[in-house]
Amino acid sequence: MVGLATLRVPPSATLASVLADAPRAFTRSEILTRWSRRHLDRAVSRGEVARILPGVYVAAAHQHDPVVMARAASLWAPRALVTGMLALHLHAPGLPTSTIVELVTAHGDRLHPPPWIRVHQTGLPAHRSTARGIPTVVPARALVDAWALAPPAYRNERLWQALWSGVCTWSELAREAERSPRLPDRRRLTRVLGWFAAGATSPLEVRAKHETFVGAPFADFEWQAPIQLGARTVRADMLHRRAKVVVELDGDRYHATKEQRDADRERQNALVAAGFTVLRFGWNDVVDRPAACRALVTAAVRRASLPASR
Repeated sequence: MVGLATLRVPPSATLASVLADAPRAFTRSEILTRWSRRHLDRAVSRGEVARILPGVYVAAAHQHDPVVMARAASLWAPRALVTGMLALHLHAPGLPTSTIVELVTAHGDRLHPPPWIRVHQTGLPAHRSTARGIPTVVPARALVDAWALAPPAYRNERLWQALWSGVCTWSELAREAERSPRLPDRRRLTRVLGWFAAGATSPLEVRAKHETFVGAPFADFEWQAPIQLGARTVRADMLHRRAKVVVELDGDRYHATKEQRDADRERQNALVAAGFTVLRFGWNDVVDRPAACRALVTAAVRRASLPASR
């Protein structure tokens, strides 16, 4: 973990200014190597520096920053590992974070945490990781814990977000779930993981197939369906053969390079030239506008099924 000794501190810099410029947590002993007790006590009394945990200090402006809170908790309990949503956020900053620091510790560790830290004495796992200089469980274990700690109504959404971010794979998650003896809602998690095991190519496809494009209007669609275009075979995420409607499920992580985008465009042109209607949806479409996606697909099928006008 990055400490005060690694910072370049001008000789005239004040304690408050240095900590304000560094969104980190520092031990009292670190601070006292550069400033006196009087300087520290004065900064605390002025409200410029906060004692966030026993022997751990941060700039007052950063005391509610979840990453700083995680750093502080790790200094306070150096054997513990951060887990849950905050650990996932440390590994993949685009994921939601948490104002609660979840810590995994060894059996028998006697800690007396403040309300913003929850200690789980479940034993330290065999494997650990580090993110942004903070000791954490491995991402798959963090996701298992995030699932277990979440209210049931939020579990699926946290699972989808984490898998879509690529912070871990579904197979890594499955192995970690098998190692967890008391996992709430295990049947639901196992069902979702089974969808991946059945051959889905991405979390977007799984979500689209099992949550968005469901029911009678989509019963005639094939998934990962082969289409013969001359001597070439392409595979459609969704295909209504009779209506010749193709639905492609795209995401930046899977279509990010120029070569991938060029290939997508060439493939779409070939499908259109062969008489197919092609609709493309991304993660935000499927997650935020599922009803609109369903309406577009059913409208395309309906239009393609109308008799040709003379």
